[in-house]
Amino acid sequence: MLQFENVEKIMKKKRIIKNVSVQINKGESIGIVGPNGAGKSTFLKILASVLKPDSGTVFYNGVPYSKNVQDLRKQIGYIPQEIALFEELTVKDQIHFWKKAAKNMGSPTYILEMLHALGLHHVYHQKVKALSGGWKRKLNVCAGMLHNPDIILLDEPTAGVDLAAKDDLLTWLKSLHKSGKTIILISHEWDVINYLSDSIFVLQNGEILFEGPSEQLDQFEKDQLDLEENQELIKILRQRKR
Repeated sequence: MLQFENVEKIMKKKRIIKNVSVQINKGESIGIVGPNGAGKSTFLKILASVLKPDSGTVFYNGVPYSKNVQDLRKQIGYIPQEIALFEELTVKDQIHFWKKAAKNMGSPTYILEMLHALGLHHVYHQKVKALSGGWKRKLNVCAGMLHNPDIILLDEPTAGVDLAAKDDLLTWLKSLHKSGKTIILISHEWDVINYLSDSIFVLQNGEILFEGPSEQLDQFEKDQLDLEENQELIKILRQRKR
């Protein structure tokens, strides 16, 4: 279980995350939506222990992050939106590099299954610089999950990918969720959110305004969002119906 308790983050004198308290249970899949600048990526980075909160506490299974960071990171796979690959390496060498860099590693069977599920065995001997954006995105996800983490954090995992690559990624992630993995992802694509997520977090101005199933979003919009003050957020929420 992951838990935020009165968490705040200040960057450049601005409160990016504002007194957030929320709980994510083992095996849940959470989709995070909200306008640009809402604090979505910062929220994910705090969950990944990449950023420390300025106040409040983040817990994993009841233990504060600060008391167990190294063990916690073995359980987390964090894949940011930015692609972090070495262009001159082949896919094979890229995988071997990250395997050596990792302090713990998934089984050979798990890694082989992931390579085949994402189709990366087809480009195993090609250099990264020769790959399309979709292949690079899939390889980036693979590199962040070589240690077979129980908690998977993804920031726009399907950004800039073609339909075939998107289908590979979503099918693999769905299978991991069905196996009991916890998934928290940011996406501006509602088909991705609806396919992978059990529950939705709506962020705006550093606050979680809504948490629950997507079926309750219409009522949330009707009861709690003023049209004049929340035009951008309402536009995002209504895109799910297209």
